[in-house]
Amino acid sequence: MPRRSQCTFGHWQVECCPADGARLTRLAWAGTDLLTTAPAAFRPPARDYGRYETRPVYGYDDCFPTVDASPYPGRPWAVPDHGELCWREWAVAVEPDQLVCAVRSEHLPLTFTRRLRFAGHRLEWQFSVLNEGPADLPFLHVMHALLPLAAVTGLTLPARGTVYDEIAQGPLAEPGDVAARLLAVPPGQARMLILHDVQVGQVTVHLRGGLALRMTYPVALFPALGIWWNHAAYPDEEGCRRTECAFEPLGGPYSQLARSHAAGRTQIVPGRGESAWTIGWEVVPSAS
Repeated sequence: MPRRSQCTFGHWQVECCPADGARLTRLAWAGTDLLTTAPAAFRPPARDYGRYETRPVYGYDDCFPTVDASPYPGRPWAVPDHGELCWREWAVAVEPDQLVCAVRSEHLPLTFTRRLRFAGHRLEWQFSVLNEGPADLPFLHVMHALLPLAAVTGLTLPARGTVYDEIAQGPLAEPGDVAARLLAVPPGQARMLILHDVQVGQVTVHLRGGLALRMTYPVALFPALGIWWNHAAYPDEEGCRRTECAFEPLGGPYSQLARSHAAGRTQIVPGRGESAWTIGWEVVPSAS
């Protein structure tokens, strides 16, 4: 298998590394990078920020079956931060209009597939989990797509209920206009928010150069939206701080699987069954 798969689908340019969790090391539209790219130099932080930070963090990979480190409900498995799949080697196939990436879990009897289908200005992220065991399996999946925060000029976020601050571990008092608050975050600070009871599954990120990225997703399946906004703050060590943001449809009220499971809300793949969903990205002219 090649070290990296590089392919072009119309105006889309994609680069994928099968051995590195099928990470998308590049996703661009007509030469404009939509994801953060590899750092010019990398060293792991001296402090312990979790295993995920011991390698370069950029581009896209999948958080599954949890985002934050978590015990797996009902099994003697401590799932690491950002989940299992980013550490595995995947099978990757390039087809005429799509990129298909699949991997088997080492700890659960299932196969996870990420299928990227390209058509014009639109990219469909099609995900599926095939359960070969008899028991229903809870999980959380997050698209860990890191966008270049420095290129963001505006945000259109959906109407929502409460806002949970994952860093402070509590509701955000008087959140007001969340988009405006994020755009005003100064260098050296980061935010990790979860919008609860989202009313419409759509986010638009306006970018420099007159483009916008519109994301659409099934709000019935993902009633929360996680937002990571890192303005040169994390990891908090010289030479390690990154500038990035992410908008993550979330199938539970928290980023930790066990905590969401205890609250009675996670994604589920039934025994001997399959769970599948689609998230759309579309490049459109920016109105900002």
